Amino acid sequence: MRIILLHGLFMHRLIMTPMAKRLQKLGWEVENLSYPSTSTDKRRLFNTFDKIISDGPVLMVGHSLGGLVIKNYLTARKVSADKVPLVITIGTPHQGAEIAKDMDKFNIQKLLGSSVQFGLLPDDFESSWHLPQKLISIAGNVKLGARPLLDRVWRDGVEESDGTVSIEETKVQGMHEHIVVRQTHTSMVYSKSVVELIDKYAQMVKSKAAI
Repeated sequence: MRIILLHGLFMHRLIMTPMAKRLQKLGWEVENLSYPSTSTDKRRLFNTFDKIISDGPVLMVGHSLGGLVIKNYLTARKVSADKVPLVITIGTPHQGAEIAKDMDKFNIQKLLGSSVQFGLLPDDFESSWHLPQKLISIAGNVKLGARPLLDRVWRDGVEESDGTVSIEETKVQGMHEHIVVRQTHTSMVYSKSVVELIDKYAQMVKSKAAI
């Protein structure tokens, strides 16, 4: 069984390389993809997914925006659970990211480019996970980043977050499991414990054990 890794906003596949190498050492075949997150050709990217997934089974793992891209792909292509039985998202704002909306207050929202087409803004998010794939959402709780400061300036109090995305934003109705790890938004992709979680659930899918 293969594992697809997809990075987040303003990132490149290089950020996911340590995770990819750890998973490969555990015996998994890994596709670590790169895409231009602010100028994404959705059709071209989705066609790439189609080729990699083929008949499956494939486990899809997305960090931050990558998780929203995966959700968009599975929805658009109506992919069956036989091909993609499980999705794991890492720091993905399933309810949209307030910090992305905050960029408008600095008049820099245009930097988000085409990323908003995937539901990055709070006004555009879908309220539930309605796909046949089971969803494991992993969130971080180390508030190192811009989010705590922005919470103090524009919101009442400081929400629990990974420094970029709040824990609440990583939740969505219909998810199978929500897991909080002691990591920041970025450090989650380098975390050994996150890799162990991915390996655990991949093994369960491979053995067809109940998740």
